[in-house]
Amino acid sequence: MDGQVKAEILGPGIGLITIDRPAKRNAMTPEMVDRMETTFSDFDMDDAVRVIIITGAGDKAFCAGHDIKDIPEGDLSHLYGEEHMKVFLLPRDTLKPVICAVNGSAFAGGFCLALASDFRLATPEAVFAVPGPRLGIVPIAGQSSRLPRILPPAIANEVIMAGRPLSATRAEHFGFVNAVVPREQLLDEAITLAKDITGMSQFSVESYKRISRESLYQGVEAADAMEYWLAMAAGQGEDVKEGLAAFAEKRAPNFTSGKAKT
Repeated sequence: MDGQVKAEILGPGIGLITIDRPAKRNAMTPEMVDRMETTFSDFDMDDAVRVIIITGAGDKAFCAGHDIKDIPEGDLSHLYGEEHMKVFLLPRDTLKPVICAVNGSAFAGGFCLALASDFRLATPEAVFAVPGPRLGIVPIAGQSSRLPRILPPAIANEVIMAGRPLSATRAEHFGFVNAVVPREQLLDEAITLAKDITGMSQFSVESYKRISRESLYQGVEAADAMEYWLAMAAGQGEDVKEGLAAFAEKRAPNFTSGKAKT
């Protein structure tokens, strides 16, 4: 099998999801996406699971999002379609607390998974990046609308508009990451945090997540809608074709679409 999403129970109240395709930087195949959705749904409905931890296999990458090679020729909706992006919002959409244990690079959809989580722990080697604009893609799944509410806007602009990766150290400095911990301690630290959470009132914790989520995101609904429609427009334009072609040919892209239409 070319990659899998593993699910296991680590202890009382703690579910672990591992994205396991290290040879491909844990980029997810369509089958892995389906498995991720099923696993989150199973954990969400399991009253014995109180906290979910998500991490990646290996020591290079947490997740690189969708595998571009799996995108059907001519069907670019995989890069912007709501149906294909919702998997990266699963940590946000479950009421159960989600801890993202970032064991390496978190690019594209992997960045979205981290962004959608409630807690983020990272190894010193971890790095966060948004490659969308470099490929002619409008960042979606909260990258455009939510990141400037979590990071200082100027830093979010740097990450998205200038395409500069955010190191684990800077991410911790700006409050995006809860803690940077040695690789060998990453999962143990995530479990310790999960145990602290399971010691709280489940009703209180899940109520807080619901209230804070509504408070934080209600004001960006219009931005979410704009993000989606602009991403659809980008997906039907020439820049995304050029960006993907340049990526495949290992050359600098030559974008021609100009600014977004209002």
